This record gives sequence, C-alpha cells and structure tokens, in this order.
Amino acid sequence: MKKYFFIFSTILIMIIIFKFSSEDAVTSSRHSGMVIQLMKKILPQEITKETSSHIVRNFAHFILYFLLGTSLQLSFDDNSKSLRSKIVVITTVFLYACSDELHQWFIPGRSLEFKDILIDTTGGIASIILLAFLRKLFKTVNLET
Repeated sequence: MKKYFFIFSTILIMIIIFKFSSEDAVTSSRHSGMVIQLMKKILPQEITKETSSHIVRNFAHFILYFLLGTSLQLSFDDNSKSLRSKIVVITTVFLYACSDELHQWFIPGRSLEFKDILIDTTGGIASIILLAFLRKLFKTVNLET
C-alpha cells in the first residue's frame, strides 16, 4: 500500500511540475513575486527583486525535483537501497527535467535553460543522499537501543 502512495505522489509531483512549466512568463513571474514578497516580510535584510527572483526560481526547481526524487525512490519499497534503483531515480529525474525544459521552450516568454536541468538533477541526487543518510542514521539508532 505504501508503494502505491509513493507512486501516486510521484505522478502528482510530475503533474505539478508540468502545470508550473505550462505557465507563461507573466504568470510565472507573478507567482515568483508573491513568494518574494513573503520573503521580504520574513527576512530582515533588503533583497533586490532580481536577486530574490533568481533565488526563488532556483530554489523552486531544486525543491520540486528533490521531492520528485524522494517520492520516486520511496516507491521502490525496500529495493530503494540498491544501486540500480538510484540510477533509475537519477535517470528519471534528469529525463523529466530535460522534457520539462523542452516543454518550456514552447511556452510564450519561457526558455530552455540548461542550468535548470542541472539544478533539477541536483535536487534528485540530493534526495538520494539524504535518504541514504537517514537510513544509516536510523539503522544506527535502532542498533544502539
């Protein structure tokens, strides 16, 4: 049952990514602007709009693909510890990032950015590293108790 939850989560995250990628440049900038306004209320220092927009967009890419990598990896059940599953996760995240950027190329005001593919793939790789670390940590904690 848990496996199906993570498969569903993976598909849902892919749909969310596709939806955001389908937005034209004006709509996408408006959504980033709302997050930037929230950041300015939370953070004490003044952040320029250009810098904060860059940070927000890169962070959004990283987080969405981190979540995609995590849910995809967890959908493998106990086999997610294997090298093969990690390769499948990285490959899937990379290919989805490529297709996402290609999709954006056809959206008014948007473009294909290779750096976004790198950020997206890094998010997927980070999810693998964090899950491996957490598994090792919990395994160590369980052995000590």
